[in-house]
Amino acid sequence: MHALLSGFFVVLLVAVVTVAPTAQEGRGGNPEAAKVKNPVATSPESIAAGEAVYMKRCRGCHSRDLLGGPPKEAGGHESSNLVDATWDHGSTDGEIFHVIMNGIEPELVMEPWDDRLSPTDTWNVVNFIRSKEQK
Repeated sequence: MHALLSGFFVVLLVAVVTVAPTAQEGRGGNPEAAKVKNPVATSPESIAAGEAVYMKRCRGCHSRDLLGGPPKEAGGHESSNLVDATWDHGSTDGEIFHVIMNGIEPELVMEPWDDRLSPTDTWNVVNFIRSKEQK
């Protein structure tokens, strides 16, 4: 019985050591994306266009007020608050653009939108999010 318990704890320890780094891989910024500058000037027109796209495509998960929300499925991840000071995947315009277009790996807790949003629409969404940040 002691050998069985010892074996169980060894397997458990290996599983924790193997899985823990994987869960953290999606956290942190993206140095290459951070270098990308937003080519769409912030303007009332860009913000309004970004708000229209956000309300159609993003609010279902991130809410109308950008505060995030509960998981959509059992065992899922809570949607990120987009107006607080915490940016788990990078806070620059380029990193936000990258997350919207490419999703969040490895689990794809946010799916990629590159097949549904144009780059201009995505930059407009970035400008809209920036306009709502709590100062």
